[in-house]
Amino acid sequence: MEHSASGDAVMVDMRPQVVRHQGSLPGVVVVEPAELSSAFAPHSCGRVGIDGFDTEIAVVSVPSEAEAMAERIASLGYTNVRYVDGGFPAVRPLT
Repeated sequence: MEHSASGDAVMVDMRPQVVRHQGSLPGVVVVEPAELSSAFAPHSCGRVGIDGFDTEIAVVSVPSEAEAMAERIASLGYTNVRYVDGGFPAVRPLT
């Protein structure tokens, strides 16, 4: 699993609600980790902005979980899943 450097991916914030108080990112789709399987099921993936199994998905999570979350999404059949190396702290706006 590679980390994402692309700006064209659908970015998915998979941080648990209890840590999302750290901030948000514009244009990011929020999915609770416990809802991963249902959010990325083929019948509902449109709600997270995914057009097909080859859509590039960049996962943002807490640094220790980003890679594992990306692997879980890939295990559902998605072929272009990456994680943001360093998690949310690596991409949060500097304000």
